[in-house]
This record gives sequence, structure tokens and C-alpha cells, in this order.
Amino acid sequence: TTYERPTIVQTTDKTIYGIPVTIGANVRIGLSQKWSLGAGISYSLLTSKFYGSYNEGATSIGSDIRNSQHYIGIPVNVYYDIVSMNRVNFYAYAGGTVEKCVLNEYQVLLTSITHKVEAEGVQLSANLGFGMEFLLGKHLGLYIDPSLRYYFSSGQPSSIRTAQPLMLGFELGLRLHL
Repeated sequence: TTYERPTIVQTTDKTIYGIPVTIGANVRIGLSQKWSLGAGISYSLLTSKFYGSYNEGATSIGSDIRNSQHYIGIPVNVYYDIVSMNRVNFYAYAGGTVEKCVLNEYQVLLTSITHKVEAEGVQLSANLGFGMEFLLGKHLGLYIDPSLRYYFSSGQPSSIRTAQPLMLGFELGLRLHL
């Protein structure tokens, strides 16, 4: 008997993408009065829903299918402080991120079937943006980083990033100042 791995096949062109959500923690190291280097860790959740079929051996189930992709990433950015006043800092930045999909899961809705597919390789992206940071203390800040981000084609599972690689981004997180 030959064992066949279950497969998920999208059977329509319509995919509904959820808004990608990213949270992170970042360390920023001052290089001069205006320039600094930042690196950290981030978590991103990408979701989508489409109509497709779940196929395992002779069994085929047509259903709406929800895909959830969980990424862990390492962002690295160079920052230039435009205006710093009291507990608020406005800055510009550019950099990139390397992300690994640690869980790529399909849920066949209206059933209890959950199917996990391993994602090969990593997702690379480059970004450019402006940000604002509210200092919560001498060494801790809460940041909001809107950006323009480009996701390079790298064989990742189908998502909003593969359908639309140039995206506006909005990152929120905590940053330690060393």
C-alpha cells in the first residue's frame, strides 16, 4: 500500500486575505547623536480563506478552507532621528527582515480536519519608513513604524505577500535602548 500525503487544492480564483498582524521587540543601539542600528525579533500572522478541496487517498472534501501562516522574523534597520523631544522621537528608517514560517496550517471548515504543510526556505523583505516612539522610561519605548515593504519571491506558501509583494506595513512593538 502506498501512503499518499493529504493535499489542499484551491478550486476558485477568489481568496480573501486577512490583515497581516506583526508584533515585535527591538533593540536600538546608538551609533551617533542622530544615527542608530536596530535589530530584534518579530512574530507575524497571515490568514486567508478560499474555497478548495482536501484530498486524502480516495477521499475528497470540498469546503471553505482557512490558511494561517505563523512567521518568526529578525528585522534589522538603520534609523535616523529627525526630531527628538521630551518622551517622543520621530525618525526615518530603512532595512530588511528575514522570516521563517514556523507553522502553515489549513483548517477545512465545517469539519474537524486540520492539515499542516511545512514551508521551505525563508521570506526576505526590504523596507523603508518613518516611525514614532514614545519613551516609557530611560531604556524602554513603545514604537509605531508605518512603512513601505517589498517581499521578495522565495517559494513561500501562497499569501497576501505572494499576491501583492509591495505593501504598506504598520508595525507596533517594544524597543530597548542600550
